[in-house]
Order: sequence, then structure tokens, then C-alpha cells
Amino acid sequence: MESTILIIIIALCVVFIAISIIRHKPDQIVDFMLRACVGCAGIYLLDFLLGFGGYQISVGVNAVTILSNGLLGLPGFVLLYGLAFYYSI
Repeated sequence: MESTILIIIIALCVVFIAISIIRHKPDQIVDFMLRACVGCAGIYLLDFLLGFGGYQISVGVNAVTILSNGLLGLPGFVLLYGLAFYYSI
């Protein structure tokens, strides 16, 4: 019973923080979403071009890649492909 109450309290706190961020900084959320969407499209495009060229370097789209693209933008995109190249050697 106590764990259920604790989970409800944590969920309410997360919802309250999300609402306050949305109300006070909507432009940062739009920037994050735009960078995440463009980064995902870039990953799909570059994976296609590298596969078409015969290279075996590939970065999948998942929560970590979306988060790194959304937070870092182009440096996050380069970081993902740099790590993929490093670990493919």
C-alpha cells in the first residue's frame, strides 16, 4: 500500500514539474522537439546512404538517440556516428 502511494506522489510531482516547464518555457520544448525530429530524419537518411554505399556503420533510432539529438543537436548527431564508427573498428 505504501509503495502505491509513493508511486502516485512521484507521478504527481513529475506531472507538476512538466506542467510548470511547459507554461514557462514553451520555446525550449519546441526547439527540443525540432532538433529531435530533424536528428531522427538525419539518422534515417545517413543510415540509408551509408548502407547504399556499402558501409556497415549504422545508428538506430531509440530513446537515447532521440534524447541526444534533442538536447545536443548537431554535436549529438556527430557524437552518435562517432561512437558507431569507434565501436565498429
